[in-house]
Amino acid sequence: MRLKPVLGLQPGAYLTFLYALILLAVLFFLFFYPGLRSRGTYVRFQTLPPGAAVRVDGRYAGSTPCELLIKGGERRITLSKPFYREVELRERFPGRIFATLFVRPARNYTVELSLQDSEGLFRHILQELAANPHLPDLLLEVPWSVYKQQDPEIYRKLAAFFDRAKYFITGPAQLYGLVSSLTGSMASARFLTPRSLIRTVEYAARVQDSSANFPLWLASVLPETLARRVSQTSWYDQSLREYAALYGARFGVSSRPPGPLLAGSTRRVLGIGFLPVPAGTLVQGREDESGFSLPLAHPVPIQSFYLSETEISKAQFKAFLQENPRWRKSNFQSLVAAGLVSDTYLADWTGDEIPAGEENLPAVNVSYHAAQAFCAWLESKLSGFPAGATARLPFESEWEWAARGGLAGQPYPTGRDPGNACFYQDQIQGPRRVGSSSANGYGLRDMTGNVWEWCLDWYSPEAYFFSSRKAAGNAADSRQAIPYGAEKVVRGGSWANEKELVKLYVRGSQPPDWCTPFLGFRVLVSISPLGGLSP
Repeated sequence: MRLKPVLGLQPGAYLTFLYALILLAVLFFLFFYPGLRSRGTYVRFQTLPPGAAVRVDGRYAGSTPCELLIKGGERRITLSKPFYREVELRERFPGRIFATLFVRPARNYTVELSLQDSEGLFRHILQELAANPHLPDLLLEVPWSVYKQQDPEIYRKLAAFFDRAKYFITGPAQLYGLVSSLTGSMASARFLTPRSLIRTVEYAARVQDSSANFPLWLASVLPETLARRVSQTSWYDQSLREYAALYGARFGVSSRPPGPLLAGSTRRVLGIGFLPVPAGTLVQGREDESGFSLPLAHPVPIQSFYLSETEISKAQFKAFLQENPRWRKSNFQSLVAAGLVSDTYLADWTGDEIPAGEENLPAVNVSYHAAQAFCAWLESKLSGFPAGATARLPFESEWEWAARGGLAGQPYPTGRDPGNACFYQDQIQGPRRVGSSSANGYGLRDMTGNVWEWCLDWYSPEAYFFSSRKAAGNAADSRQAIPYGAEKVVRGGSWANEKELVKLYVRGSQPPDWCTPFLGFRVLVSISPLGGLSP
């Protein structure tokens, strides 16, 4: 093919010019275009611990560890992570253009964050662990919190953290996270050292010394092969024999309920009947079958109190709403925003009114916070009780003691069978009116079935393993060892549960803002102080 002249230029001339333009374009795109398009510096940020938010001139850019392109010029960079002090960097970054495709301008920043709120961090990790037990890596941040710490109280706080963390260890992954966190924290070195190993063993020995059921717990959370080895040791066997010797005589042993209550013993507040429950020692947990079983039986001292004869009804809850507009259904959006209820709060009401004919049904779709608010309101109405009496939700040990009604070795408030308690049956649509079941030995009704009931305790699946075999050691443990968590204990079962599945010792849990048609509450009036305990 023969090329023709173009604009009077011979092919040799204009081809040379065209090739030069192509070469210049290639050189431009190789040496200048990358720098013009991404003019700035690539910066890699790492923080100890990781997970800090990176903001450039106030705008979120990423989370450490990360690599970011920082545009050329004077920039303000902040590294922030909850519970740690914010770090601010003011730097000028070059905006080099030439040859950035081959030699990329880059910087590296590694920043050690300084802990600002250790108690807040420990609380957050425990709450997250309680809510997400499948995320044991949460525990691995703890060693960073004590690294290079100058706070002389940090190890006291750390010991309290690990004492509480063990209540949420339910399997091998969580146990690995706890041990790794423990060994890394004990020497403030973030990895295993001879010193941290010795301190970890000392900690385990202390837990074993204070928790007679420690071998039973360990066998339940270790991997299957290791658990089998532990269960074959004399250490485990001795613990099991001691447990059986202490409680074996009680397993499967029935008792008769106490005699009828004295006439006039009921006290009434705004139409709510309160019955006395005597003091005593509860064997809390499963005791209707012989041998080791969960939930683990343990003694708990109980002080006397009064408990509402039935679950709180809708009519009684409405009286509370009339004096407390904040808690009305018409205000539920602000309650949801405050984290006090879920969006199903009072879902079975028509606006702020009870549907016709449902006045005596139990108040359901009520959160733990709403139930506590009701108790606080009712406390201001108490009359006829000793001075200083308080109204609150029951602890689960108090609930179980009251539900048993003086019986031992029985799975239901009235004996071997739940009687006419409201459990699941064909065509059931919801709960019955409050007080529909037969009374137990203390005169209380609907202690099982009808609706689940809120309790004051934070829920821990492992709490019973760390109970004492002496009653005196359990009252404080059950109420103070777990000062916060993700869910509150609920007890008693509901109309939607089969009776065989919900016995007196069965435990459930719900987030404290949750509102469901299966969950209500009753009120305890305490005539003795809680000793500084807070719900």
